[in-house]
Amino acid sequence: MGLRVLLCVAAVCLALLLAGCVGGSGGTGDSLTYSLPTTLNVPLGEPIPGTDITFFEYSEQGARFLIKGQPALKRTGDSLRWSGEQAPGVKVELQLRLVHANATSARLAGTAKIVVRQVSPSDDPPNTQALVHYTGPVAYGVAKGARLPGTTLTYVGPADDGAELGGLGEYPYRLTGDSILWEGRLGAHASLKLDVRVVQFDERALRVAGLATLWLH
Repeated sequence: MGLRVLLCVAAVCLALLLAGCVGGSGGTGDSLTYSLPTTLNVPLGEPIPGTDITFFEYSEQGARFLIKGQPALKRTGDSLRWSGEQAPGVKVELQLRLVHANATSARLAGTAKIVVRQVSPSDDPPNTQALVHYTGPVAYGVAKGARLPGTTLTYVGPADDGAELGGLGEYPYRLTGDSILWEGRLGAHASLKLDVRVVQFDERALRVAGLATLWLH
C-alpha cells in the first residue's frame, strides 16, 4: 500500500513538473489549441506524416528532404518547418529539428501547435489507427461547473469523497493523485485520449495534469 501511494505522489509531482515547463492547450468558443512537444521517426522515402516534406536521400553529408519540390540538405540540429491542414478543420504548425539520420530513417524533434476548429466532444470511439497523431503533456484549471477541455466531463465541485465529476457514467469521485481517463472524438476528424491526474481541487476549480494524445483523420 505504501508503494502505491508513493507511485501516485510521484506521478502527480511529475505532472506538475511537466505542466510547469511546457504548454498545454487552450481555446475560445468551439476551438481548441494544443502546443505539444513531438518526436517523429521518418523512414527513408516517406513523407513526414501529414505533410508534403519527404526524406528522400541520405549520404555522409547529411539527410536530404524534398521541400516544395526542391531538395534541402539537413544536418543534425538543422530546422524543418511546416504548416497547413492535416485534417479538415485542423491546422498544424510544426517546428522541428533533425536529431539523427541514417540510411533507413530520420528522427525529428520539436513542437506541434494544433488548432482544432468546430470542436464538439462525444464519447464515440476514437480513431486510434490514424496515421497522424501527437502526444504531449497538458495541464488544466477547470472552474466549478465547467468542462474539461475537449471532453464530455465536467467538474461538479468538491464533496466528502473527493472531486466530483459529471459525465463519467461510473464512480464520479477523485482524490488528489487519482487518475481521470477519457477517450472520444473532438469532431469528425480528430480524436482525443486524455489521461490526467488530480493535482488539487476546491470550491472554485479542479486542477489536473497529465497527457493528451490526438489523432487526426
